Amino acid sequence: MGYQSLDSPMTQTSANDKKAAANRVAWDGDPPQRTAARERLLEVAAQCVARDGIAGTGIAHVALEAGVSRPTVYRYFKDRDELIRSVLLQAGLRLANEVRTHMKGFDDPKEGAVEAMVFTLQGIRENPVLKQVWSPPVFDAAVLRGFTQPASIAFTRVAFSDFIEAAGWSEDQATEVMEYMLRLIMSFLASPDPQRGDQELRDFLRRRFVPALGL
Repeated sequence: MGYQSLDSPMTQTSANDKKAAANRVAWDGDPPQRTAARERLLEVAAQCVARDGIAGTGIAHVALEAGVSRPTVYRYFKDRDELIRSVLLQAGLRLANEVRTHMKGFDDPKEGAVEAMVFTLQGIRENPVLKQVWSPPVFDAAVLRGFTQPASIAFTRVAFSDFIEAAGWSEDQATEVMEYMLRLIMSFLASPDPQRGDQELRDFLRRRFVPALGL
């Protein structure tokens, strides 16, 4: 399912929303510097996604929450697709930094590979924004395509840089492994059964995932 258009009932503000917007001071009375305005809108959009889900978040909702007009949001994001992608990318980058910090405690590439998977899966499931991608009833194909785009692979390589160095992979090998890991993570999230606890998942990954990496 693609993103809903701005003209759909899902994204149109109700009469009560419009009344509330009329009574709200732009930027809640604290207008940011121009360079910070995009970040402020991303923060508001992330709050909307965490609360209402991806399908329930539109340009009108973000404008209402920020206390600005829709044209103001369009000044920084050409459309809803770009806004949602930017929210997910920002959340993904933050998780990548958390993964990189966590991975510094693992020198063995085999254990590093296992822990990277477990920690990333847990991080996505607990992140109020990223977990919305996997919320029922359906997945958004346009969102899922972003998980294996070059940009996603690139910042995954940054997150796992110490692990890649310990494994001794070449540039091409590292890129291929990151793509494989991202695809595997997507499959675990999209189809979580059979359910496994953390230790069961680690044992499973040691038996099946680590050999697939050639470690």
